[in-house]
Amino acid sequence: MTNHAPLMKMAAAARAAILDPSRITLVGEQANPRFELFHAASSLCSQKVRTVLFEKRLSYRSNDMLILGSMGRDGVIPAEHYSPAYIRLRLIAARESGREYVNGYSGRTSVETEGFDPCVVPLLVDYETGRVVADSRQICGYLDAVSRQPIQLVPDDPDMRSEVMRQVGIVDRVPNGALLYGFHPDADLRPGPLKVSMETVYDIKIMALEQLIAANAGEPELVAAYRAKIVKESAGRKLRHDPAFQRAARDRLRELLQDLERDLAAKSFSCLNGNAFSLADAFWGVNLVRLNYLGLSSMWSALAHVQRYFEALARRPSLCREVIQASVNSMPPSTYMNAISECPAGVAA
Repeated sequence: MTNHAPLMKMAAAARAAILDPSRITLVGEQANPRFELFHAASSLCSQKVRTVLFEKRLSYRSNDMLILGSMGRDGVIPAEHYSPAYIRLRLIAARESGREYVNGYSGRTSVETEGFDPCVVPLLVDYETGRVVADSRQICGYLDAVSRQPIQLVPDDPDMRSEVMRQVGIVDRVPNGALLYGFHPDADLRPGPLKVSMETVYDIKIMALEQLIAANAGEPELVAAYRAKIVKESAGRKLRHDPAFQRAARDRLRELLQDLERDLAAKSFSCLNGNAFSLADAFWGVNLVRLNYLGLSSMWSALAHVQRYFEALARRPSLCREVIQASVNSMPPSTYMNAISECPAGVAA
């Protein structure tokens, strides 16, 4: 039997970076679950993973990390997922992925197209196999393969599987980072407090990373990870007020929504068309809720199929709890969430 004690020790060290013990909980009925998840309530990619865990009814240890740093009396307070112990754990997944570190900023978060970001959530630990898995797309596929019960999110049928994963890839390339962090020159509809925090978020991130580089100069792997993150965040800082970049991100989103409208009309996938709820539905549900939070639901007001799809997904218990309620509870209030913030009966907030 494989000895996973070293992995458990590393995970415990990463867990220790969470200052508030109430954010470390057990989800499900198992006292010693197979899985441990490092995530954040507000993180879009974390919401995808938690939605899948909910759908699969898998027990796990939940480590809800603060992913925004702040300024304290003695200087910058780094985000919890920048802690050396967490990065060391994440580097296990980085080495297994074989991908280069992220080296710029596109506004997208896809590992496949952008490279591996060593300083983000989510991260899954599987104590049965001794695996550490990063990237929400990889984690969700990994979890779905654990068991076909009570639901299988990636179909066996080759054509259906291909279409589901094509849709997952599309969602994975939505410029969510640009839409959340960027200041659109024409119609910035994000909640006011969110815009205020986004004015300084990059500066705080970079200061925290520089501080961590100085404190961990003797660990080249950590230093390389933090430096890669600085490259990404510095590029994002330069583009957050760039009108052309922000308009291009919005235009790209508009194109993707129009493509979604055509795919829904063609009944190529989706739980609206008599198909089982799939990973594509989960990913689109998470992303549409985020776009609604940002005030961008008007972009599909004339797209009847997308509107109906959004309304149906917002009633899904997993999405209601792990996306809608999680966003309401962890992010600045958005009036755009009022119409969808009520969970169906029996779903805990």
